[in-house]
Amino acid sequence: MFKSTRKVLAAAAGAALIVLVVVLLPAAASAQRRDMDCPDFSSQKSAQIYFLKHGGPRYDPDRLDADHDGIACEDNPAPYFYGKRLH
Repeated sequence: MFKSTRKVLAAAAGAALIVLVVVLLPAAASAQRRDMDCPDFSSQKSAQIYFLKHGGPRYDPDRLDADHDGIACEDNPAPYFYGKRLH
């Protein structure tokens, strides 16, 4: 009887571990990425490069391109970079 109790406890612990990995790891990963805004960048160029590296202009998760013209943070100071591709 003692051996079957150990098996049940081991199975419960394993199930709890699986739940922690499945539920908590994705939440922790998404919590690490913070929303960026134009004032977070020292220049328009740095905002544009970030924008392009993170999906712009097709995908703009930080909403850096308010007028949807492919140029991020147009009111930020120089230096400027109006490229729509990094390469």
